[in-house]
Amino acid sequence: MSSFYKYESASMTAIRNIAPQSPENFPDWRFDYLDIEYDKETRSVWMNYKLDSPDCYTLPMLMDAIEFQRLLQELFASPAASRWPIRYFVMASRKTHVFSLGGDLATFASAVRARNRDGLLNYAHRCIDVMYGLTSAFDLPIITLSAVRGQCMGGGFEGALATDFLIAEASSKLGVPEVAFNTFPGMGAITFLKRRVGEALAEQIISSGTVRSAVDLFELGIVDVVAQDQTLRDTTISWMLQGGEERWMRRKKLANHRRRCFPIFKKELIDVVEVWTECCFQISEPDLRHIERLVAAQERLTKSAKNRTNSGVASGTAELRRMGG
Repeated sequence: MSSFYKYESASMTAIRNIAPQSPENFPDWRFDYLDIEYDKETRSVWMNYKLDSPDCYTLPMLMDAIEFQRLLQELFASPAASRWPIRYFVMASRKTHVFSLGGDLATFASAVRARNRDGLLNYAHRCIDVMYGLTSAFDLPIITLSAVRGQCMGGGFEGALATDFLIAEASSKLGVPEVAFNTFPGMGAITFLKRRVGEALAEQIISSGTVRSAVDLFELGIVDVVAQDQTLRDTTISWMLQGGEERWMRRKKLANHRRRCFPIFKKELIDVVEVWTECCFQISEPDLRHIERLVAAQERLTKSAKNRTNSGVASGTAELRRMGG
């Protein structure tokens, strides 16, 4: 028998059918937008965004991530856990051009135009469900890390910041450019950056909206490891294996120490995202049109990448940067 969950977008309500999943099926869990794999050598579970998944966090994609978190918790509590020991969770993407462009701006603009606060707030709360799961390591005795290549913007950057460690390819571009359309990153950037680099630098990064390279962010202490281009997976695996048992224990203690000394509470994330939601309904018509142009630029970038035309990807990427994406 199939299981179901209900989700609401800014413009519609729908029922989505999900195939039954259980701990015993691990790692062969099936999702519309996620590929799950297990690496025995590093004892790591990888949650990869599929090649044909949206470049941004649509609501169905968020629900896939929430369902994955629930299943992982069930796995740890089941007899199957002894067959699949897990030390690391890795969030990555199958795509070469983009990790994530962040929030679903099309849904965002549609909700604002329709004055649909409940729809946008529902979407925002699901974002926080995902972010809090990442920053709390799903309440499991594991280390979480992001393996980033390509464009990592807005909510995508916030998701990467939510994990314990961040590994990025040298050519990756990361940032929170929401200031370009007179709002702010509401899905945790303020909290996550403050924990990593302090209040002053966090405020500077958010208020400038500057998109930075992985190398620049490494120098600021935000990216933990810079991988040479085309070596992200190998670098991530090598990093997990580095130092053996002693290094694993040290990293685990460090992650636990951060959570104890710099705790992040879900209520704080919810409070900020609710302020963000109200702020969204105050933006002007020119800002909305800017967002809609950015959506069109994202679509062109996605189309160019799918056609595998390098010049098209470069053009689309440059356009996103000019427009604050």
